[in-house]
Amino acid sequence: MSTATIQPPDLIRTLASRAHRIRHNAITMAEVQGQGYVAQALGVADVLAVAYLHAMNVRPDEPEWEERDRFLLSVGHYAIAHYSVLAEAGYFPVEELVTYGCDDSRLPMSGMTSYTPGAEMSGGSIGLGLPMAVGMGLGLKRKNSASFVYTLMGDGELAEGPTWEAATVASAYGLDNIIGIVDFNGVQADGPSTKIMPTGPIVEKFESFGFYVQRVDGNDLDALVLAFDNARHHDKPVPRIIICDTKMGKGVDFLEAREKNHFIRLEAPEWKRAFERLEAQGAAA
Repeated sequence: MSTATIQPPDLIRTLASRAHRIRHNAITMAEVQGQGYVAQALGVADVLAVAYLHAMNVRPDEPEWEERDRFLLSVGHYAIAHYSVLAEAGYFPVEELVTYGCDDSRLPMSGMTSYTPGAEMSGGSIGLGLPMAVGMGLGLKRKNSASFVYTLMGDGELAEGPTWEAATVASAYGLDNIIGIVDFNGVQADGPSTKIMPTGPIVEKFESFGFYVQRVDGNDLDALVLAFDNARHHDKPVPRIIICDTKMGKGVDFLEAREKNHFIRLEAPEWKRAFERLEAQGAAA
């Protein structure tokens, strides 16, 4: 478990501003299609801001840099969130976001390595991020690389068998270069994740697999910075995981309040309202 400490105010202000822009980017893309997994993107924006803009060692202008940290988007339908932070980090122009999901776009609706600068994994079938992280982690170890492999999973994904097989292997091989992230928003396609396929005491479960585990408020930047720093600098040769409790639709009050928000469709006036509510929340903060 992780307890927040006070981080440098300038760092938190910068990350808050960039998380706000990540949310704005996500709404921009969702408006293009009139629908999408925008509630997840709004919820996980703070997590992605800290990962890409604070914790990870990357070069957006050199996506294939050998010494980079890798980020695997195991929840492929979160591509709208991933593109939002990739654009904010500088992997491609923010102006390109309006091509999301369009013909010949580099930003398909599910993440694919073939098209998008900075994408390390093609998504779609969930439960594959941690297994792929194990493969990459082993390879990096054999090359004596200091790089880390981050993988973002959803809480519904934790019902997938390959996740736990990979957890066993990661622990057995002491893959301390793996940092798993779980976006625990309590929602999956069929309903509440804690009811459809309960995962039980998730902290204790990962600890029993030999992981260094932290659970934090995924919309608290102070707590996230501490957790990511702890994960990177933990001194035991074990894989690490950060369970992030997030709020679906975070920053847009009427989306936060929706009963069903796994996949959202809105009419044009409602997208305008979403932008307005996001800006109002940003001003209030």
